[in-house]
Amino acid sequence: MLTMIIADDESIVRQGLKNIVRWNDLGIEVIAEARDGQEAYELCQQLHPDILFTDIRMPLMDGLEVAMKLEEQGSDIRVVLISGAQDFNYAKTALDIKAEGYVLKPVIVDELNEVIRKVVNRIKLERKQQSEMTHLKRQIHEHFPLIRNNFLRNLASGVYVNATSIQNKLDYFQIPIQSDESLLVSSLQIDDYDNRIENLSEEDKQLLSFGVTNIIEEIVTNYNSGISFGMSENEFVQIYHQSALSNRKYTEICAEIALCLKNFLKVSVSIGIGRPIDKISLVHTSLEDARSALQYKFYTGHNSILDISDIDILNDTPNESIISSELYENENRLMGYIKLGDVEGVTETINGIFDHLCNGRSMTVEYVQGVCFEMACIASRTVQDLGESMDSIADERSVVLDAIYSKETIADLKSYMSNLFIIIAEYFSKKYNQKSAKVIRKIKDIIDQKYSGDISVVKISQEIYLTPNYLSMIFKQDTGETISEYITKVRMEHAKNLLKTTDLKILEIAEKVGYDDPHYFSKAFKKYSGIHPQKHRL
Repeated sequence: MLTMIIADDESIVRQGLKNIVRWNDLGIEVIAEARDGQEAYELCQQLHPDILFTDIRMPLMDGLEVAMKLEEQGSDIRVVLISGAQDFNYAKTALDIKAEGYVLKPVIVDELNEVIRKVVNRIKLERKQQSEMTHLKRQIHEHFPLIRNNFLRNLASGVYVNATSIQNKLDYFQIPIQSDESLLVSSLQIDDYDNRIENLSEEDKQLLSFGVTNIIEEIVTNYNSGISFGMSENEFVQIYHQSALSNRKYTEICAEIALCLKNFLKVSVSIGIGRPIDKISLVHTSLEDARSALQYKFYTGHNSILDISDIDILNDTPNESIISSELYENENRLMGYIKLGDVEGVTETINGIFDHLCNGRSMTVEYVQGVCFEMACIASRTVQDLGESMDSIADERSVVLDAIYSKETIADLKSYMSNLFIIIAEYFSKKYNQKSAKVIRKIKDIIDQKYSGDISVVKISQEIYLTPNYLSMIFKQDTGETISEYITKVRMEHAKNLLKTTDLKILEIAEKVGYDDPHYFSKAFKKYSGIHPQKHRL
């Protein structure tokens, strides 16, 4: 409830004002009365009412004087003046001293109520605004670090361009950087972040981020070199001011940050360093440089510190005509080895492809990833052409795509692609070995049954319904000898047995093992066993 003092030099008027208005209904309590201006002023000094309802003309000090003295002191007491119509000129003065209201005598209750109600509403509105402002200031104070960090994120994103506005914010947030000094930005990321946090609870993730933030801030502060803040869940940005740029001091600081994070938190990090800038409104350009440098860890691997000024990242795709031609040949060779189930050939070809992709470290990450995805698609079509499904042999296409684009280093990408194609090659190797074993057994069975007659690779292929070249290839690959050599071996072993166990003539034995010409048989036998057939009987 608001408090009020009524001041008038006539007692009957004071009592009338107290009684004709239901002050409680208006939210007002009359706490004192004054008989003159001096008393009114002294009571205001003692009781600090919310409202002074005072006559203009009073002894010792009139109402306007009281109002002016209160205003000079900066008092927030609201003054409502009451007087006769003859004092209308006083109303102008009342407006000049910003009196809250002016009521003419004789007082009309409704008009008085309306004036007082307006005063009460204004007081309540202002107090509500003051309360909200106090609450807002308290919230700003409580969340100051968060608001400060939000400003730094916007600054690093290029939201602010006006140097004066930026400097005002730097001063407000007590950031030790001048808007017109030389600066440099670095960007730090935890290596293999997704895999590292995969099994962590949300609390542990926050603790990890908190620990990284604290260590970086402590080192940067100890060097008095600038500021650090979190840009995103896995990006921590450092802005180094001019003192850290001399003799490239920032590289030493980055190295210490990486070492401390590895020792204390057991995390590997990589840091990209941007180019120097001459004003803070360009800080976003140095950050983009730092991010570009950080991408180069695709070639250098984890735990890298990469300065954009020390490396030459080519953002344009290299000579595509040359690369496409070489890749086409390698891809065809790779698919051929997959079809044959040749694991060694697959491994050798993958090594060659990646040696080429790594040559000079000049190709963008996106280009290398695109090449790998293209190889995976070609392999999928190759597998499909062979009547199989990539999904049943290795990973689904979407999984392969995610894996290719999630690898942080070319070494990890090479390892994944090698494993993928080796799995496919091993599948077909096993499949073909099983099929080949059946074919080879069939070939041997036919030779064992028909060695005494006219038998050849062509005749065997006609029985099995496979090409002579294919039969010769798989037989040689599995047994280490040709089909003709195997036919000769079977014939000669049977001839040896007949020579030892029978009295048949050489001519007859030659015929039984498939030779029409006994002289040719004898020559072939000697070449196979090292002695003439007749001597074998001895």
